[in-house]
Amino acid sequence: MKHLIIIGARGWGREIYALAQYCRGYGTEFDIKGYLDDKASALDGMSGYPPIIDSVENYVPKPDDVFTCAMGDAHWKRHYAEIMLRKGGKFISLIHKNAYIGQNTTLGMGCIVCNDVCISCDIKIGNFVTFQRLVDVGHDCCIEDFAHMGDKSFMGGFAHLGEESTIQTSGIVLPHVSVGKHCLVGAGAVVIRKVKDGQTVYGNPAKVLKY
Repeated sequence: MKHLIIIGARGWGREIYALAQYCRGYGTEFDIKGYLDDKASALDGMSGYPPIIDSVENYVPKPDDVFTCAMGDAHWKRHYAEIMLRKGGKFISLIHKNAYIGQNTTLGMGCIVCNDVCISCDIKIGNFVTFQRLVDVGHDCCIEDFAHMGDKSFMGGFAHLGEESTIQTSGIVLPHVSVGKHCLVGAGAVVIRKVKDGQTVYGNPAKVLKY
């Protein structure tokens, strides 16, 4: 039995604790050991959660440890995951029992797939990708490392989501459309044309937001 340690004990980390108990392999392949967080008081006043063991910076992985990174921000997800990877930490993907993953779809390490997610066939998914509730991904898409798809977001067939990019709640990327690296697709945005690296887009149709 492996012992899962959740990196991050804030809001998303608490949600991941609940999620993990409904994921494939819970109770047979892994249990939950606790959290790593540099704020030792992060769970003060809350009940029912496992302990904060240490910080990511100080913790030394044990042979039976496995990890998941519960950071909602793609940049910080990468930051803390890479700290643990450099120490030899091993990450598993958490896949809810009610999620659907189609034929010939490949999923990298450290991914999080929440309940009622539908990921179609022949899709390439990188490492540390997060799919929140009710995400729908069409056939032949490509989603790169550390990307994040928020609740009810959608990607049409052959669409592309770049490294460390985020689609917020109910965002839509139409078929064959590419979103570059380090981009933000705002809540409810409908992306009908290519989004270049580093751009933030909002609206329907989605337009570049400059600030």
